[in-house]
Amino acid sequence: MDLINRNSKEMDMSRHQSNGQGWRRGRGGLGVALAGAFLLLAGCDGLLDVDLPGQVEARELNDPRLAETLVLGVQADFECGFSHYVFGTGLHADELDSVSTLRNFNIWGSRNDEQRNFGADGCEALGSVAVWRPLQTARFQADETIRRIMEFPQDQIDMNKDLLVGWSHAYAGYSIVLLSEAFCSVTFDIGPEETRAQGFQRAENRFTQAIQSLEGINTQEAESLRNMALVGRARARLNLGDTGGAVMDAAQVPLDFVRYSTHSTTSDRRRNRVHRISNVNRNLSVNARFRGLEVGGAPDPRVSYVDAGVGTDGFSGLFLQQKYASEADDKPIATGREALLIIAEAEGGQIAVDIINQLRATHDLPTFSSSDPLEIMVQVMDERRRELWLQGTRMGDMLRFSSEVLDAADLNWEMGLNNKLEPFGSNTCLPLMRAETDNNPNLG
Repeated sequence: MDLINRNSKEMDMSRHQSNGQGWRRGRGGLGVALAGAFLLLAGCDGLLDVDLPGQVEARELNDPRLAETLVLGVQADFECGFSHYVFGTGLHADELDSVSTLRNFNIWGSRNDEQRNFGADGCEALGSVAVWRPLQTARFQADETIRRIMEFPQDQIDMNKDLLVGWSHAYAGYSIVLLSEAFCSVTFDIGPEETRAQGFQRAENRFTQAIQSLEGINTQEAESLRNMALVGRARARLNLGDTGGAVMDAAQVPLDFVRYSTHSTTSDRRRNRVHRISNVNRNLSVNARFRGLEVGGAPDPRVSYVDAGVGTDGFSGLFLQQKYASEADDKPIATGREALLIIAEAEGGQIAVDIINQLRATHDLPTFSSSDPLEIMVQVMDERRRELWLQGTRMGDMLRFSSEVLDAADLNWEMGLNNKLEPFGSNTCLPLMRAETDNNPNLG
């Protein structure tokens, strides 16, 4: 089978991307997935059709012929979790407002401590914000897949073993870096509580393993995964304060690179949930901070929306995002544009100014100029929130940029009353989910 190039948006994603549900193992709301017995696959189409029964006993997963299927399952689990993450953290960190009657969404939109009771649902949940468990599931599945593949003889696997291992490490790394950006602390495999910095170190290590596994494999898929891992490692290093390491990684990524989280309407878990919950169900609205944005008096095309009246709560204004035009629209995970913005944040000064203008030029936007370090960093932060809107980066940015920068931009955490006239809570980072703290014996 020819390797699949996911580096180009123009490719036919319906033929070249797995729609498999992947094999899942979990128990209740516990963030860490536990050993189970089934492989669950949703309908696939085209090149990656897999003619498998709906349930496969665990012992059959040791069949080397399923190696690629296991890896595609890891990716499918991550993509479903990522879709939840983008709208959930978008609600929490000012990109989106809840205009719903669903209490779950409203709690996330007001950042109150009841968030502990939510977020641990499975990826199939339609009326809730499931952030913790789906990404933990993807990370655990990646670990189990790597373990199995390492035991398979290469001559019994259709694809390069190192490619499959690197593929799995890359998605595990992204699961970990996203969790570490959003939560106040993390824990893995029913282990002890760890700091966000320890989580970022874990993610950096996983990206390094991905890059090492992919070394010397000269295929489009390997190159896409390598660039994905480089952006991810640069992101982890930036959060760790390793600006030199972040620049070294980001500088290797081509500007036009994009690794997508792919979506389709073949099953609920494959749908783009931002479009589904906002534009179909009309439960999400673009936050006021992202409406009416201009650059030098010109509308900013990077944040697009339409005024659609009133939300399902019958009270809040409804401004529907237009970044994702359908439930089958793919979402960027890692891009060359983000890599440039990582360099801008790490370097500051004229380098940052030049990068801002390089990116603006592709949108025909006016140039920016300054020699003031604070003004430049404020602009870097503002360019990130516009360029990377609804791509799962805003939460980490809000927690990484200093209060001085956020205050100077008048973009610090919202206080007072939200769009529903409910008071904002004190949460900035997310607390560990109660389903985790109640079930993990290593947490107090």
